[in-house]
Amino acid sequence: MFNQYEIGDEVVKALADMGYSQPTEVQEQTIEKILAGKDLIVNAKTGSGKTAAFGVPLIEKISKGEKNPRALVMTPTRELAIQVAKELSAIGKYKKLKSYTVYGQHNIDVEIGELKKGVDLIIGTPGRLLDHLKRGTLNPQAIKYVVLDEADRMLDMGFIDQVSDILKQLPKQRDTYLFSATMPFEVRSIAWEYMQEPDTVEISSDTMTVDLIEQQYIRSERHKKRVYLDRFLAIEKPNACIVFCNTRRCVDMVVDFLKQNKYSVEALHGAISQARRTKTIERFKKAQFHILVATDVAARGLHIDNLDLVINYDVPLDNDNYVHRVGRTGRAGNGGKAISLVTGEDLMTLYEIEEHIGVLIKEVDPPSYAAAHHQKKPKGGKKQTQQNKANTEASWPKFEEEKLLKTKVLRGSARKDSSSHQEIKVDTSKSKLNDTVTKTVLEQNDSNKMSAAKTAEIIANYKNKPVKQSFWQKLKAKLFK
Repeated sequence: MFNQYEIGDEVVKALADMGYSQPTEVQEQTIEKILAGKDLIVNAKTGSGKTAAFGVPLIEKISKGEKNPRALVMTPTRELAIQVAKELSAIGKYKKLKSYTVYGQHNIDVEIGELKKGVDLIIGTPGRLLDHLKRGTLNPQAIKYVVLDEADRMLDMGFIDQVSDILKQLPKQRDTYLFSATMPFEVRSIAWEYMQEPDTVEISSDTMTVDLIEQQYIRSERHKKRVYLDRFLAIEKPNACIVFCNTRRCVDMVVDFLKQNKYSVEALHGAISQARRTKTIERFKKAQFHILVATDVAARGLHIDNLDLVINYDVPLDNDNYVHRVGRTGRAGNGGKAISLVTGEDLMTLYEIEEHIGVLIKEVDPPSYAAAHHQKKPKGGKKQTQQNKANTEASWPKFEEEKLLKTKVLRGSARKDSSSHQEIKVDTSKSKLNDTVTKTVLEQNDSNKMSAAKTAEIIANYKNKPVKQSFWQKLKAKLFK
């Protein structure tokens, strides 16, 4: 129970409202040390409850009444900053502490106005925090507590120099807490230079976050990925699913495809405005749509309860990104399922991922058309009523049709399927043509009907005409007689 720690009734009550009854392992080992006023390095896997691990003691230690912020939390992404701010606000609601978030692509004039009013905790990305420090709109002198959340991710994204610049401007007499899933040398160097005799908390694990997750992969040709994605969704029927792609263009293509097949789906990537991204995440959490297609911008800091399924439409290029993607469906000790669509080019990357996580990912057969489309007959007779038919067609998800194999999605539209075309074979064995002329595509509508015999006549007339040579062909013929 959280009341075992030296924290007030206001924080304990807020935690109870949030549904927190028992502290996680990282919280057990962290809260007491932070309350004791020690610098701390915490090495723990993603999804272990790190936000509350520093949030609970921070809220307890901060008192209301000062205009300048006393705590600063740095995060690598806007999404994580917003998520952290939301959780800290919930923990501190009975203490009536004000937390505020600053990040890029947000109106800086609005941020300046809010900072002038006074905030207790400030959460932000390194670039925007440094911008406020340079402008003089953020007074760092009152800051007593600093959190570096997802420090390894900030290193990966190239923010480590900005983090150093910020730390140099903060008071030397402060408590600093560094949280990271991995501990590369550059992250440790930040700890050595800017922390004072820090304690270390390492949550040991024989395997990574993925140990509670059922992991599978299938081998797929690139052009069949859409078909297998559709079939997996049909078979698994997830209440909430994230589909990860490596590029924005791929995200948009997959979203267009799924919308054509009547799935409730939205996109999340860096080209989408922050306001829309925030709204999309909130709608997904409220189950207002079922499938989120995203780049790795959503791989960290996105906390979704009861996420059934993660699908790697593209195999991630970075091993740690696989862990972070898959970890979306194994949070707080819950199980989940992750499926990867692997092309021949991706096999070596997959083997490296297996070595990295220490787990062999099970290969399964691609989902069949029959398995995806198996549906029970409606009760009440062989014939389906119009109402039942409408309900079936409107149900989620709507599975792919067999003709999907012959479609290609380009800019949100699909080519016409070949079921509307007529295959015609014309015997041309006596002509100079070596092979049978096949699959002459004809649009069969009232205004344009043509018989096979007429088509054969047109082809015969064409091949009997003398071949017309271009100017360059004539010149070549003369030069190289």
